[in-house]
Amino acid sequence: MDKQRVRLIVLILIFAATLGGVRAATRYRVAQQRTPDWRFVPYDIGKWQGIDGRFDPVYGTDPADSSTLRVYQKEGQPPVAAYVGFFENLATVMEVHTPELCYPAQGWGIRSVGNTSRGSFRGIQVPARLIIADKNGDRRIVMWWYNAGSRPFETRIRYVYGMLVMSAFTGRTDGSMVRLETAVGRDSEAAATKRIEDFQVEFLPALEAALPR
Repeated sequence: MDKQRVRLIVLILIFAATLGGVRAATRYRVAQQRTPDWRFVPYDIGKWQGIDGRFDPVYGTDPADSSTLRVYQKEGQPPVAAYVGFFENLATVMEVHTPELCYPAQGWGIRSVGNTSRGSFRGIQVPARLIIADKNGDRRIVMWWYNAGSRPFETRIRYVYGMLVMSAFTGRTDGSMVRLETAVGRDSEAAATKRIEDFQVEFLPALEAALPR
C-alpha cells in the first residue's frame, strides 16, 4: 500500500472520529438541557403576597427563553418586584444588558453601587450586586446576580467563565439572571435595602425548587 493511500485512510478515519465526536457531544448536550418550573414559585412567600407583573420597559423586551415576574408586597411596605430569566445558552445571556447599563440608558442616575451576600442558593452564598438608581426623585434599589447552571455568580464576566467550565465538564450551557427591585419610598435607603435583602432570603428556597439542578 503506497503512502498516499495510507494518508487518505488516516484522514478518513480522523474525519469519521471527529464527526462521531461532534454527534455524540450534540446528543449529550441535548440530554443535558433543562427547563425551569415556575409553578414552584408561589404567590405567597411568608407574609409576602404576590401578583403577576409585566416586564419593565426599561429593559426593552424580555430576552429570556423562559421567565417569571412577580410583584410581592407585605402589609405596610413598598412592593418588591422579582424577575427571573432563564437562558438556554451563554450567547443569549451575553446580549442581556445589566441594570448598571439599562437604567442610565433610560435617564436614571446611579447613586451608588455595592455588593451584598446574605442569601444562599443550594448551599452557596449568593454574591449579588446592588445599586441605588434615581430619576426625578424616584429612588429604586436593584439587586441582581447570575446563575451558571445551579451556581450563583455576582458579575457577568465571572458568569461567563463559570459557564465555560460547566459546559466543558457537563455539557450544560443553561443559566439564569435574577433581579429584585424595590422603591425607596418614604423610608430610608437603609430600610429599603434591608427589605430587599430580607425578601431575597425568603425567595431563594422557591427559586431553588423552580430552577434546573
